[in-house]
Amino acid sequence: MKALSEGAVGSNLGPARGPARSAREGESAEARFRSMAIGELDRAYRLAGLLLGDATEAEDATQEALLRAWTSLKALRDPAGFQAWFDRILVNVCRDRMRRRSRIRFIDIEGTPEQTASGDPFGAFIERDAILGAMRGMRDECRQVVVMHYWADLPLNEIGSRLGMPLGTVKSRLHEGREHMRKSAGRPADGKRG
Repeated sequence: MKALSEGAVGSNLGPARGPARSAREGESAEARFRSMAIGELDRAYRLAGLLLGDATEAEDATQEALLRAWTSLKALRDPAGFQAWFDRILVNVCRDRMRRRSRIRFIDIEGTPEQTASGDPFGAFIERDAILGAMRGMRDECRQVVVMHYWADLPLNEIGSRLGMPLGTVKSRLHEGREHMRKSAGRPADGKRG
């Protein structure tokens, strides 16, 4: 009994098999996942914050994406592609939240209908930044492409693969997003002030 509790396996089994092997594999998979995910969490949180515009929602979306990634880790074919794979999961979580936002109207139960952005770092940042402020009212689909192109600094083909859309769609949404920002900033299509 003592030998079993210390992890020793009978010599007739050869290499570790059964529960002892799967426990070690589970630990190594967890360690690999942890090492890949740790480096992505801050960036993922910032990306979710820019997409959703709210710190609390960004935290929840990042946590949900991390959980989805962990439960579907076997779907990751190449560990070198972890960032793109995780981005796709995160953006899908953010899309779900944006869709839910459009269907559900949240009512503050504290009775303060006007919440200031001062307690929310993303809300405060968006309020101060003229370019991000120009993104207000932009369709969510366009906002995703604009944020991933200008703030995550991804080329258009990478955005397409991470969002699961053709390059032409990415280009048209980027164009629509730029036009929205141009109109919000009060600039005509030729780029001169109106």
